Amino acid sequence: TMTHIRKNIFQIPTTDFSFKKIFGTEQNKRFLISFLNCFVSKYTGKIVDVTYLPTEHYGMVDTEKKAVFDLLCKDEEDRQFIIEMQKAPQPDYAERSIFYLSRAISASLERGQLNYQILPTYSVNILDFDLQEYRKKDHFFHAVFLKDQNNEILTQKVGIFFIKLCNFAASQTDLTEEMQNWLNVLKNMPDMDESDYDKQPAFFQDLLDECRISKLTDMEKDNYQKSVLEYEDVKRAVAYAKETAAKEFFEKGMEKGREEGMQQGREEALLHTARNLLGLGVSIADIVKATGLSEEQIRASE
Repeated sequence: TMTHIRKNIFQIPTTDFSFKKIFGTEQNKRFLISFLNCFVSKYTGKIVDVTYLPTEHYGMVDTEKKAVFDLLCKDEEDRQFIIEMQKAPQPDYAERSIFYLSRAISASLERGQLNYQILPTYSVNILDFDLQEYRKKDHFFHAVFLKDQNNEILTQKVGIFFIKLCNFAASQTDLTEEMQNWLNVLKNMPDMDESDYDKQPAFFQDLLDECRISKLTDMEKDNYQKSVLEYEDVKRAVAYAKETAAKEFFEKGMEKGREEGMQQGREEALLHTARNLLGLGVSIADIVKATGLSEEQIRASE
């Protein structure tokens, strides 16, 4: 079994530095092409090659909010792909992804153009947290298209994909072997050692070789360390926010229970606390510890 002790052989792929090194450089674009084909080509069509595009986009008029993507590329069929890596929960992330998708579509139309033939544009989001909109679902993957009341897709030209590393488990049955390899490497790379490396298919050994910390130049090491510190700051801030909110909700809940002076009041307060903690993305196991409620009671409170 994989330990949670970072081995410091391979980079943390969810840091900005490593994400851009793996997916955003010309010499490594085979990794991006493979990733897109693995997860989204079923919906978009096979991707043979990609060209990287500028990541900063303004609106049709200068006063509109600009969007800065992690990565933006297009393939040989002029299909556009936004690729975002998000390490911590962000309010309204799903809505942000719709805004970014809209901005990429509008940027692809020339100003003043009257023809609304849009370029096929897809938003691919790799998330290290669960989305509020899908927190009752255990799936690691969501493909979102515009559909009518009969579940008929209006257009295949516009789609949003969410790939949730936090929901990946090797036992899932809806995973292809390649998906399993990708998710395993993205989720567990910092914990891997040479024996884990030896078990990987050749393609993923190449990917791990590109992410060896020992291969970085001094300048790259500095940039990587800055990226790791930023990544850890974000993780700590999220953990602290969850802990503080949990304590606050729990104390308020217990106070309400004491005021009512009845078991029913205490239980209602705890269930209210559990609902709020679920909304913050706290795991069910942690809520069990914090409230003393059973997993069944917590799931029922959703």
